[in-house]
Amino acid sequence: MKTLLITGPIGSGKSLASRVLAACGMPIYDSDAQAKELYGRYPELISQLEAALGQTLRKEASRLAEAAASEVGAELDKKKLARILFESPDARRKVNALVHPLVIADFQKWSFAQKGPWVGMESALLLSPEAGAGLACDAVLFVDAPREVRLERIIRRDSCTREQALARIRSQQLSSNDPRVSRVLMNDGDTSMFEEQVKSYYKTLVEKP
Repeated sequence: MKTLLITGPIGSGKSLASRVLAACGMPIYDSDAQAKELYGRYPELISQLEAALGQTLRKEASRLAEAAASEVGAELDKKKLARILFESPDARRKVNALVHPLVIADFQKWSFAQKGPWVGMESALLLSPEAGAGLACDAVLFVDAPREVRLERIIRRDSCTREQALARIRSQQLSSNDPRVSRVLMNDGDTSMFEEQVKSYYKTLVEKP
């Protein structure tokens, strides 16, 4: 079984590409969604993150309930963590050092249970310099879009300001010129054309020896 990494900057359309590939029959692992689940499966991870960042990351009710008890049931304040990550490269490195290995291990366990010639992993992190030890991939699909298009999508999707959207874009260090990239697809507004390009790329993958 081979592994495809689906990556690209925020607002580019990685999730759309993943949905098209899934509809074609490729099992897809959403690393962002699965990382959020890991906080529930590994409650000690919240304490580790708090120690690494030097601040509380639990929701108020969760913090009070767990103050004199065990970690079980602690609830991460995901919005606060996201804000910290967007604002601080150092915080991103510390968090990724803790979370990234768990995501990779979870993906590998998940992939063993899948069927078919290819599995996909959607992640904006794995080509980033902050990723550390990466995942061995057989191909990398880089989804991109013009900056203004991505800005509009982020603002509309997340109901945030332009400056907040710009901060999220600046927080990423990704380039389609990375030598590991196998194919670059532009998602600049024509959704039907983009979907056809993704389908064509899937056909190329499964027909490749």
